[in-house]
Amino acid sequence: MMRRAALLGLLAFGLGAQAPVLHDGSVALRRDRLDWTLGQEPLEPSSLPSLEAGWGGAGAQGLRTPLVGAEGLGPGTAGWGLGLQGRWTREGLAIAATALALRDGNRTLGILQRGSVAYRWDSGWRLALEQTPLAWGAGLLGGELLGDGARPFPRLALGSAKIDLPLGRWRLEAFRGRMEGPGPVPDTLPQAPQRQAAAAAGQDLARPWLEGGLVAATFAERLELTIGAISLAGGTDAQGRPAPSAATRTAHLAQARLRWPGVQGASLLLSRSGWPEAGTRTLAGFQVARESWDATLEWAGAARPPSGPLALPEHLAGFSSRGDALGPAFGPWTATRSAAWGLPLPGEGRGRLLLVRATSPLPAPAPEATWLLQGEARWRTAFGRLGATLASRRDSQAGPARWGWAFSCFQAFRVF
Repeated sequence: MMRRAALLGLLAFGLGAQAPVLHDGSVALRRDRLDWTLGQEPLEPSSLPSLEAGWGGAGAQGLRTPLVGAEGLGPGTAGWGLGLQGRWTREGLAIAATALALRDGNRTLGILQRGSVAYRWDSGWRLALEQTPLAWGAGLLGGELLGDGARPFPRLALGSAKIDLPLGRWRLEAFRGRMEGPGPVPDTLPQAPQRQAAAAAGQDLARPWLEGGLVAATFAERLELTIGAISLAGGTDAQGRPAPSAATRTAHLAQARLRWPGVQGASLLLSRSGWPEAGTRTLAGFQVARESWDATLEWAGAARPPSGPLALPEHLAGFSSRGDALGPAFGPWTATRSAAWGLPLPGEGRGRLLLVRATSPLPAPAPEATWLLQGEARWRTAFGRLGATLASRRDSQAGPARWGWAFSCFQAFRVF
């Protein structure tokens, strides 16, 4: 109860995420996952208008290092500058946006980091034109289908109310959006050298459509089953011709979450995802959440990589945006062992540590093994809130070890 009262107090001032302006969307998704483990209903966004302005930035150096749950910051979005975030609601209509102006090298970038125009009916149905993080799957490194690691993409989204049926409580989600592109080809993809060479030769497809649907059902308030699929299709080649239907790629997910019987604040996660060319991946996790701390352990296998020549032209970057995977941080073709710990910090702050060991069966230049350590810290201040995230990555392969790091930090000032 104390935790819920504190969160309600923060939301009343437009500070519900209590994190950097840059990370608010992904932190809200993480809080929803903790609420599910605790058996609490997710808090609804505040109906009061809010406006924040802030200063900060993000960047990376050396080996590409993802910031897990950072909405594309670091390698995908970099630079120092200003941010403005606001929200306004009235009678079911909600408008929210986070805009950034970052100086990156010798240029200034204007970025709509997040945005949403949504209407929710009294029945609970919701229709939105939005660009916000979307978690399809509850993995620690990002949803198995869609996560919060890449910068959100614009889409038209529809969500149902919770429908009570004799076999449980059901809800539906669907979306359709257009990706940018062509973009960088992540080195975690199968056949990365061939894909990168094909992209340099103009064999990539630009601006494809990404669409998907998801069905989730809750039984006895303890078991949640989720089935979903996303599809990457359409777009044009370098000459402006429409993409062939053979270039369409589809991924699907089946997931189960179970609150541990008889134990408050403990849950199990098991999922199975399928990827193009018949690759499959299994994930299992265990989470414990208390009022002041939480801990999560997770194991994920690697999907079997496809073989054979590429069918060009193709969506060579796969399910990624600006080099960041749309799903798990290291992509589905990498096996991971992960542990996370959320803890209180002095000065009424909150912190989080994440340790990941990732191993890839793919040949060079993908690494044989990677260690990632990420730390987050955030505080309320007299004027607003302060937060920072720092990640360091080390590859252990033949020859000298390679290091890289990425970071983001932001100080937000409450306007009203």
